[in-house]
Amino acid sequence: MKFGFYSCMSGVPWGGSEELWFRTARWLQQQNHQVGVNFKWWPRAADQLNEIANCGGSVWFRDRPLTFWETQKQRFAALRGGQRDSSWIEEFAPDAVLVTLGYHPDRIPVADECLAAKVPYAINVQSASNFFFIHSDTIDTYRRWYSNAKKVFFVSQENQHKVETNLAMKLTNAEIVDNPFNVSRDAQIEWPADDGIFRLACVGRIHFQSKGQDLVVDVLSRAKWRDRPIQVTFYGKDQGNERQLVDLIKLHGLGDKLKLGGFMTDVAEIWRRNHALLLPSRYEGAALVVVESMLCGRIAITTDTGRNSELLCPDRTGFIAPYATIDLLDNALERAWAKRHEWKQLGEEAGRTIRAKYSADPIEDFGKRLLALNQ
Repeated sequence: MKFGFYSCMSGVPWGGSEELWFRTARWLQQQNHQVGVNFKWWPRAADQLNEIANCGGSVWFRDRPLTFWETQKQRFAALRGGQRDSSWIEEFAPDAVLVTLGYHPDRIPVADECLAAKVPYAINVQSASNFFFIHSDTIDTYRRWYSNAKKVFFVSQENQHKVETNLAMKLTNAEIVDNPFNVSRDAQIEWPADDGIFRLACVGRIHFQSKGQDLVVDVLSRAKWRDRPIQVTFYGKDQGNERQLVDLIKLHGLGDKLKLGGFMTDVAEIWRRNHALLLPSRYEGAALVVVESMLCGRIAITTDTGRNSELLCPDRTGFIAPYATIDLLDNALERAWAKRHEWKQLGEEAGRTIRAKYSADPIEDFGKRLLALNQ
């Protein structure tokens, strides 16, 4: 089978939203299926794209700057009334296509190409928020894209609801899918040594609009938290707000409470050092760090966004703030603090819970769903 993957990723060369389709593409290649990828051009291609190409796949870069001679060739062809360039769908001729959206307002013109060529396609929405609503001028276009998809895969029921609200329609072709995780499903991570300090990890790109690290600074600057033996370390790459985060920590004199731990590829090591997850997100698709922290036997203190409420047991395996506000996050952290001496036992319960709720092999499961698109 020839399977096409179209990524709408445009803001950065690679991101977490790409891992599901990438790993599934590699699984399909290992099952002897042919894979073709359509991805935005960047000066340096992501290593993952090179891996697909090196394993026999084809990668088609859109928006690639043309060379001088390519520009001249197009100009001469236009003067002669030459034919238009063929599209990726025409060139690759896939049997089915998966379109991945990093954010729900991403446009999907490739869906129209699939419809014209009678190629079945599915949509995977990796994140949705209330920060953006589809304008009524384009609502019919979006409805066409979504309603004609064989499947629309969401990573949480909450995200599905947000998109259906944007579209003002029910998606009868919607399904929930699990994202791949980056720790062993059988992880047994030792509990950090007891030095009297309760250590929380805030894991995610440093991006206030989505991840809400600024809220942590506001909460920990309150007098009661200044006097408690608690420390938060931020792990993640800068995506626009690291400078403000560093300056806010200095501004509030919280250098002893708030640390920057950088980006760590060894996820398990984060949980060897920390007792719990603190995730004050303003929006999420399905925060992978919640799944990973639970697999590693750690509770989560987080907001009610994405899949958090679907995976966590309130006030046991997780302490959930209804919205991302200072007072509500403070309240969730306070409830967790009251049970701080039970975190180890609650973390063990979190591990049992996530293993019961989450796929043991998200890639194979998703790959089989994609293969069914052409049936």
